[in-house]
Amino acid sequence: MSEGFDLKNVEVSWVLGILRVEQLPRLATEALTAGFRSKLFEKLAACSPEESQLIRQLFEDAIKENGGGKISKLEALREYAKQISVSILDSTISPFEGAKLIWRAATNAGVKEYHELDGFIYAASELEDRPDDQVFFEKAIRVEAKHLIDEF
Repeated sequence: MSEGFDLKNVEVSWVLGILRVEQLPRLATEALTAGFRSKLFEKLAACSPEESQLIRQLFEDAIKENGGGKISKLEALREYAKQISVSILDSTISPFEGAKLIWRAATNAGVKEYHELDGFIYAASELEDRPDDQVFFEKAIRVEAKHLIDEF
């Protein structure tokens, strides 16, 4: 299968509410193009945006068919934060943009009493209010990203 499509990453984004229902047929097409062979992905790729209930069901069944469907919001949040941290450290995205993505995902996930991402959230919120300290906060975000990757 293709390196360009990662079903686990798609599932993580779905669990965290980052993906919208109307995006799923396009992603099913990408999965098929990447070499996934599945009648469920074929049906999903053919759906129109108005079929939101059917899209949800087909997508969740396709995830299960391919070994997924068991990831918790906490596990998804950790995986997503790790992916973003890698992107921050390899300069694919800026520290501020990455920290904002992690902040948004943490807020959407609503996982209570989970504070491992607080450093990202604090740095992103302070950077918005204190742009003159950008270098300081970007360095702090990179440190958080490195720590998170080393932790997992």
